[in-house]
Amino acid sequence: MKLNEPLENSFELNGRTYEVDHSFDLVLDVFEMFDNEVMNDIEKMRTAILMLTDEAVDNLEDIVAVWSYIDEHFLKTKKERVVYDRNGNPMPVAKNEEEDDIRLIDFEADAMDIYASFMQAYNINLLEAQGKLTWIEFVALLNGLPTDTSISRIVQIRSWKPSKNDSSEYRSEMRRLQRKYNLDRKEE
Repeated sequence: MKLNEPLENSFELNGRTYEVDHSFDLVLDVFEMFDNEVMNDIEKMRTAILMLTDEAVDNLEDIVAVWSYIDEHFLKTKKERVVYDRNGNPMPVAKNEEEDDIRLIDFEADAMDIYASFMQAYNINLLEAQGKLTWIEFVALLNGLPTDTSISRIVQIRSWKPSKNDSSEYRSEMRRLQRKYNLDRKEE
């Protein structure tokens, strides 16, 4: 996002122009589709391209190139660029041992808290903003939510690590809250 330029809505690749609908609700649909375990990675990329551009792409190299461009320039899901092999499979990346694998937010599980937080902080009804608010705008607003919103508090709880200055009561309460808001817990 650059404040001195309009948001990008299209791009050209190999002589073909792709108009991209990157409204936040459509991007969330794409993320949900990527959780589908029935489809392989190429089918997911092809489907995502169709969902976001209304363009059918069948050539394997084009699928990988178009999806890589969309992901890098519109969705920005990776801090580092994903490199794909000839078959469209993501190449392995060495994992940084210091990185935490704790999921801090889940757009489906946390939907009501995200909605409430946007209403509280910005008076934005996300249901009414569907098709209007772009993904990059949504992410910027989500990252800028004040600490007194419910989703910000939940993220603080999930990311909390005990310190030597914490009382035993505080540690106990935070561990209880972490169990309550843990995204990897089994549904009972």
